[in-house]
Amino acid sequence: MDKEVEMEYIAQTKTARVAAALEEMILDKRIKSGSFLPSQQMLAQKFNTSSRPIREALKLLEAKGLVVIMQGRRAQVRSNSLNQYVESISTSIVNSKISHAKLMRNLMQVRITVATSAAREFTRLENREEYLAQLWSASHRMEAAVPSILHKDAQALKNFNNAEAEFHRTLVYANGNQILSTIYSNLSPMLDTAMTSIKFTPSQMEKRSKDYTYLCEALQNGQTDLAVALVLVTLTTLEKKVMDHYPDEDAIASYA
Repeated sequence: MDKEVEMEYIAQTKTARVAAALEEMILDKRIKSGSFLPSQQMLAQKFNTSSRPIREALKLLEAKGLVVIMQGRRAQVRSNSLNQYVESISTSIVNSKISHAKLMRNLMQVRITVATSAAREFTRLENREEYLAQLWSASHRMEAAVPSILHKDAQALKNFNNAEAEFHRTLVYANGNQILSTIYSNLSPMLDTAMTSIKFTPSQMEKRSKDYTYLCEALQNGQTDLAVALVLVTLTTLEKKVMDHYPDEDAIASYA
C-alpha cells in the first residue's frame, strides 16, 4: 500500500482506531469491569480528535456489549471478556426466535469482533508466516477472480466468495482461541450462505480484493493498528451491505 492510500485509510478509520484502542484496554483489563471511562471531552483530548469519533467509537463498543452508555453519564465498562461477549451473541442466535435481519446483524458482529481480535494478536504468533502464506493465497485467488467477475462469470464469483470465506477462517483460527474458533466455525456457514445471495457490483468486488491485499501487507509488515483498521473498514462496509439486503422489520414497521 502506498503512503497516500495508507493515509486515506487512517483518516477514514479514526473512529475505528479509537474504538480498537479502548477495546484493547478493556479486554486487557486495564479498565476494569464496572468502572467508568473518562469523559468524552477527555477521550477527545487523549486521542487528539473531535467529539464525534469518540461518540461513534463508544457506540461501537456498546454494540459489542463491552460498555453501557446512559444519557448524562460516562460510559461504563460492562465486560472484560471477549469470549463472554461472543458467547452471549451466539447463545441469542441459537436459542432465540429473532428476525432474519437481527440474525444477520448478530452474525456480522461476531465476525467483526473475532476477526478484529485475530488481527490485533497476529504479530505475536510464533507461526505467523505459515498463516500469512494462507492469507496471501486466499487474497491472490480473490484478485485472480476479479477480471472474470467483471464479465459476469458465475464461477469466478463463487471462487471469490470461497476465497474470502477461507481468508476469514484462516485469520480467526490463527488467533489460537479455541472458544472463538469453535463459535466461528458453527456460525460462519450461515453468514457465508447469506453473502452469496447479496449482489455486489464488480467495482465493489475489485475494491474488496484490494482491501484484502492491503490487509496482508499490513500483517506482513507488523502494522497492527493499520491491520485492525482495515479489518474494521472492510467488515463494517460488508455489514452495511448485508443490512441493506436484510432490512430491520421493526424499523420498516415504524415507518408504515
